Amino acid sequence: MKRNAILILIFVINYSCTNISSVKNKHLNISYAGDSKSQKMDIFIPEGDGPFPAVILIHGGGFKFGDKKSEYTLAKTLLDRGYVTIAVNYRLSGEAVFPSAVHDIKAAIRFTKANAKKYFIDPEKIGTWGSSAGGNLSAMMGTSAGVDFLDGHIGEYDNYSTRIQACVNWFGPINFATMIGEARNLGFKESFDVSVESKYMGTEASDPANDSLVQKANPTTYIDQNDPPFFIQAGNKDPLIPYTQSQNFANALLKALGPDKVYFELIEGGKHGGSKFTDDKNLEKVIAFLDKHLK
Repeated sequence: MKRNAILILIFVINYSCTNISSVKNKHLNISYAGDSKSQKMDIFIPEGDGPFPAVILIHGGGFKFGDKKSEYTLAKTLLDRGYVTIAVNYRLSGEAVFPSAVHDIKAAIRFTKANAKKYFIDPEKIGTWGSSAGGNLSAMMGTSAGVDFLDGHIGEYDNYSTRIQACVNWFGPINFATMIGEARNLGFKESFDVSVESKYMGTEASDPANDSLVQKANPTTYIDQNDPPFFIQAGNKDPLIPYTQSQNFANALLKALGPDKVYFELIEGGKHGGSKFTDDKNLEKVIAFLDKHLK
């Protein structure tokens, strides 16, 4: 089975069935920018007066498919711990190529800050959390605040900063140009390719001739000492994204930010998502990180 088909299968398996309809204070399919029907978010607010810290959840799916509803399980978990939780959709690669998805998430951050009072949010306590392709986008939010090419200038709130205060990246692809080589070094099948990343980029991601563009989608490119704390996890048995992508990114962050602001864990036996990431014990690690930096 090709990698693209496996990504689709994993998304279908992991698609959330959590019943979040019982949440009283929720706002569904809110438009955060007017360029596309894809630019929608669901906002879930805890009981109480706030203001609350907020976490923006970014779904995976190879930049090609997926939906914000797949994040409802994590949304409910965070909601119960006192976070306004925002599950966001963005333009997928079949609609628009890089940097459109980055522009969308940044527009969602600006919308969140501009409407913080309405949704009981502390605008100085906002984090992002994504897995797989969503992990790449979350990491981009962490390192590229203020990069004009990536800000997008869409939506009504261009005067707001896209800087966040905490970033969670679960097994996101980081450097598309080196993925095939890293996969070979880890013993992946010869058929491994970067077709979904190439579709996202609008060009062949593994071609050295395209490296200048590809590196603009690499969050490592933008690392500096002003970046927020990072929480990064990857599975050492991930069959779809070489774990060295996360490892190398974490090492680059460590050089700039130091060990107090970067947590990296290689999960023994972990694959591309699954219970080793989402069991209660591991979720407590992520929430402890968020609590430390957002509360």
